This record gives sequence, structure tokens and C-alpha cells, in this order.
Amino acid sequence: MANFKTHISLGVFIGFGFIIAGLIYSFIASPETGAWIFLAVIVGSFLPDLDLDDGIPFQILFGLFGAGIAGLTFFSLYQSGEKDLKTLILIPVLVFTVVRFIGGYVFKKFTHHRGMFHSIPALILSGLLTVWLLRFFSIFNGQELFIGLAIAVGYLGHLILDEIYSSVNLSGYSFLPKKSFGSALKFYSSSGITTLLFYFSIFLLASNLPETKTFLNYIYKII
Repeated sequence: MANFKTHISLGVFIGFGFIIAGLIYSFIASPETGAWIFLAVIVGSFLPDLDLDDGIPFQILFGLFGAGIAGLTFFSLYQSGEKDLKTLILIPVLVFTVVRFIGGYVFKKFTHHRGMFHSIPALILSGLLTVWLLRFFSIFNGQELFIGLAIAVGYLGHLILDEIYSSVNLSGYSFLPKKSFGSALKFYSSSGITTLLFYFSIFLLASNLPETKTFLNYIYKII
């Protein structure tokens, strides 16, 4: 399995490639959006290791996610007319604590490394969840699909790199694949319930996207 620095390096490389493609095909609306798309690729490149208990990806992502939700809570309270300073401070701090520590604890209890998070369904679900979260908070209007795609592309890069590192065992004289070979680019896990939950979530999120409905209507008219 590739280490954290290797995944980040690949994420940076893929991120630059994604930005270049965005400039060529003109789907990046502004330099600011391009910077966020680049960051999304990097985040996606270590997102599969979120289930590595107490690892760097877990600490970074749950910390960022907690801070992001707390920040959005603060702005939501402020825009709704809340002026009490204690409320504006304590509620976001409480939200951060719940997400970072309680949410993180529950997540670690119900996940194990190289489980369903190292899979194609997890890749698709991560992109879809990104799109829905951005739309829920009305962030990057019109660019959500590309940022979701950037997350998925970085995610795919991580899975492919893990398979490359598992395909050849260089620790000694053996060049046979490691036992972990094939555990990243999989379509199901050992838990049938978890696998079903992932596929159901993908169906639910994808089927309710306006773009999906538009595409299906277009196909229906052609047929």
C-alpha cells in the first residue's frame, strides 16, 4: 500500500492535469473555482484512507469537516439574525465537537481499513455526496458536478495506486502479488449489508439529481 506522501504527490499531479483539462474544455468558471477543484482532487486522493483509525487522513478530514460544518452553522445563525455572542460561539463549538469527536468515534467503530471505502461504489458515492452537500449549502452554484467529479478522480487515483503497490511485492526476492492485491478496485465488501447500503445510497442520490432526470428524459426521447 502506498504511503500518505505518495498519495498526496499523485493527487497534486492529477490535480494539475484536471485543471489543464478544465482550461482546455472551459468548464472552470473562475481561478477561485479552479483552486477548489484542485483541492478537491487532493482531498479525494487520500479520502479512501479515512477508515485508517487515527491515521493522518482521518485526523485531517474529520477536523476539516467539523470545522466546515461549524463555520456554516455560525454563518447560518448570523444570517438568521442571531446577535448573542455566546450563542454564536458556543453552538458552532458544540457542532465541531460532535462532528469531530463523537462522529469520528462512531465512524471508527463501524469501519475497518481496506473495507468498503476501498471500492468503486465508495468512489461513486463520494462524488455524489460532494455534489449534494455543495447544493445543500448553496456553495459553488453551477460547479458542483465538477467538484464532485474532482473528488472522484482523486479517489480513483488512490485506488489505482494501491493496486499498483499491491501487484508487485518488492520486500525481498518475491515478485508475486501481495495478499492485498484486488482489495482496492472492488465492487463489494465482505459485509452484504454494507455493500447493499452503499449501492442503495448511490441509487438514491443519483436518481434524484436533476441532471440524471434530464439525461434519462433525453434517452427516452431518442428511444
